[in-house]
Amino acid sequence: MRFPWQKKIPAHNAVKAEPAVEKITFNVFSFSESGPTRTSNEDNIIYFSPDSNREIFFAMVADGMGGHNAGEIASSIACSEAEDYIQQECQNTDIPVMLNGLIQTMHYSIIHASKNNEAYKGMGTTATVLFCKERCAWLAHVGDSRLYHYDGNILAQCTTDHTLVNHMVKEGKLSAREAVNHDMKNILMQALGTVEKVAPEILQIDFLQKGYYYFLCSDGIYDVLSDAELHSIFNMQDAALSMECIKALCYERKAKDNISAMLIEVVAKKTHTGNTVTREQNTML
Repeated sequence: MRFPWQKKIPAHNAVKAEPAVEKITFNVFSFSESGPTRTSNEDNIIYFSPDSNREIFFAMVADGMGGHNAGEIASSIACSEAEDYIQQECQNTDIPVMLNGLIQTMHYSIIHASKNNEAYKGMGTTATVLFCKERCAWLAHVGDSRLYHYDGNILAQCTTDHTLVNHMVKEGKLSAREAVNHDMKNILMQALGTVEKVAPEILQIDFLQKGYYYFLCSDGIYDVLSDAELHSIFNMQDAALSMECIKALCYERKAKDNISAMLIEVVAKKTHTGNTVTREQNTML
């Protein structure tokens, strides 16, 4: 007598697969270099996901200034403090309070370093932050580095330049056209470490969507590339190629300052909350 064994999956034993869930994550393309005319780089950039949690994302561009190599020290302190602070505080539900705490921590750390080393006296740095959590994007900002948002169609500058010239434009003392090539366009009204108190710009900018770009850069980039040119470059819809073009144009046009930029592309990946499971049994016919 023959006893064939056949695998069967009774309907009552089958467990349906969990539906796929779209999770937001990020592709990052970046560079930070001395540029075609400078011999040292006082800029610093940082980006990471705290505790490898890809649904939380932090990025910052810091453009240092002041003293022999002290600008590099200031921007480096800012990045180091930012990493420690965000790792500890990223689960804080009051994001504006958390981001303000970050800015103040970086600010006073730079002031403390300046007071303890004569060579660092007067050093400072800009800080432009992108913080993403729970599908929302926030910014925190001091200085004249910038954060732009590109939604696949429109490019918008999200940050305000904390410069004397921009202040004069707001007061109607200068036109926007006059401000572009003004002799004092790089004079800052505030930067981390250079004033007694800083008043950061902190706000939620939008909800994350697949295909969005967030572009952070130091002034060395936008001094040689207009917003219209950046818009045309991002319209290529290829983040890696866009950054190659930006870098190439900075060198071709002999950028006078350090050049640092970060392009963050929002992507969505489908994941399953659980695996498909079937309980199998051998049945003798």
